[in-house]
Amino acid sequence: RPARPPLGAPMENPHTSGGQPVPMAGEMFVLSRRGLAFTASSGSRKFQAGGQLFLSPLRIVFVAEESSGSGLLGTLFGASKANVLAFDLPLATLERESFNQPIFGANNLTGVSPPLPGSACDGADIHWCLSFQDGGVGTFLPIFFGLLAEMRSRLEAERSGAAGAAAS
Repeated sequence: RPARPPLGAPMENPHTSGGQPVPMAGEMFVLSRRGLAFTASSGSRKFQAGGQLFLSPLRIVFVAEESSGSGLLGTLFGASKANVLAFDLPLATLERESFNQPIFGANNLTGVSPPLPGSACDGADIHWCLSFQDGGVGTFLPIFFGLLAEMRSRLEAERSGAAGAAAS
């Protein structure tokens, strides 16, 4: 597994302002998509909401809409009602991502992410799904997979450089 990036917030409820994620230092969001359904599960803990996706070279941020109910007062991670407004999926830690085109239902992107330090996930991997209820995957996919390939190349170069430095 790649090293986890040092993010300031846990995966659930990254910093948002005015319904948009607050960029990290040097981060710029390159794409957003409305009309998404997001689900995530980690062991017996679950989260489900409708909302908007924001994509940057570092991460995908899902921000729940206030009207989605189950996202705002929802069911993230346990029986207690969590006030989850957003969810962070760092590109550096995505695994087993897959684009799916079901015969019935919306196109969706699924994957697995390890929990970040401070997350309520207690070490269990997070299985997530982003369903594009209002379309928009034709633009999203090439940008997403390009940014993901760039992130993985950067991580591999860092590992190779660290291994070379250690061997010297």
